[in-house]
Amino acid sequence: MLQRLQSGEARMRGWSGLCLCLMLLAWQPALATPNPVAESVDSVVTAWMKDHHIANAEVAVALHQTLVGSYDHGWKPTERHPIASLSKALTGVCIAGLVDDKRLAFADTLGSVLAGYFKRNNGADAPTDPRFTAITIDELLTHRAGLTKNAFDDKNDHSVSASFKSAAQAMLDFAPGSTISYSDSGYLILGYIAQVLGNQAYGTACGKVFTRLGMPANAGVIDDTLVARAPNGGWDISAQDYAKFLYAFDKQSGVLGPTTRQWLDALQGDPGYAKGQKSPPTQAPCPRFQGTPSYALGVCMKHTAVGTQYYHDGLLHHHMPDYPKTGGSFFFVNEAGYAAVVIFSGENDGKVYGALEKSVIAAMTAKAAYAVPGQ
Repeated sequence: MLQRLQSGEARMRGWSGLCLCLMLLAWQPALATPNPVAESVDSVVTAWMKDHHIANAEVAVALHQTLVGSYDHGWKPTERHPIASLSKALTGVCIAGLVDDKRLAFADTLGSVLAGYFKRNNGADAPTDPRFTAITIDELLTHRAGLTKNAFDDKNDHSVSASFKSAAQAMLDFAPGSTISYSDSGYLILGYIAQVLGNQAYGTACGKVFTRLGMPANAGVIDDTLVARAPNGGWDISAQDYAKFLYAFDKQSGVLGPTTRQWLDALQGDPGYAKGQKSPPTQAPCPRFQGTPSYALGVCMKHTAVGTQYYHDGLLHHHMPDYPKTGGSFFFVNEAGYAAVVIFSGENDGKVYGALEKSVIAAMTAKAAYAVPGQ
């Protein structure tokens, strides 16, 4: 009898141990299946880095606002690094918020928005070119303001306010609204407007775009060496957080209100965004798109039969002692809602950038890149 009881107890202990093991296995997180779109993007980035001897990079891919792939190539995808002209989208979404809050309108002119500034010191701060005050918010956002590419002084301007003052004293290259030409100056001025209307430093005023997306307020920060050009090229952010930020352009996010969304969707495309002209010379904002793309809120856009594609690139040159950092950045969003972000190191030429951008776009527009899990 005692032997049978002992045998039963042993079996019970065995079953208990087995159950415990099964429970522990059940608690272990399942190994996530790699997302094929993210893997494809990282594959072309890896090959590009090898071909062009790129030392460091970070890659992140999101579907809407959910990260589906993050890759470390010497830089962790959670590390903040300069994103150069990808900063323009942060300024663009910031301005969109002011429009949706009815504190600003696309048709507003600089003469009306900054009337107080131009009247200061008995008019001593009035712009040199009288056409400057006729520039509209719409024209600044779409690179049609007639501004020269860099109307501020990199060596002597050390704040957004100082850079704006320099820009206001420069002559325009074209009449406002007449010509498309890529300009850092336009987004610098937009950043100054956000600073004035918010009565806060630019980084604080426009850093609110992150909290609107449910992200930490410090997801992005202004680089200490790029303060003077912060609105058009001075943010530091990680690939992961920038991929999440791009959800702002997704209609599902609701970040862009009805006024801004209607304006954005109604923008007409123009060949001038894809290809510049020789005389007078202009710089096309969106050379990776063919046909009639458009540009607004800091991004190139192309409407297709199935939705909208977005992209932008950024280049940080090595200009000592002002900008000791170098590198580049690129993002592409396809119609399915996938957003790919690459941030990388080094002083690279246009051919190197072009090779990356073309390969990422090819990966993001392949048939497989439109396969959304669960659909």
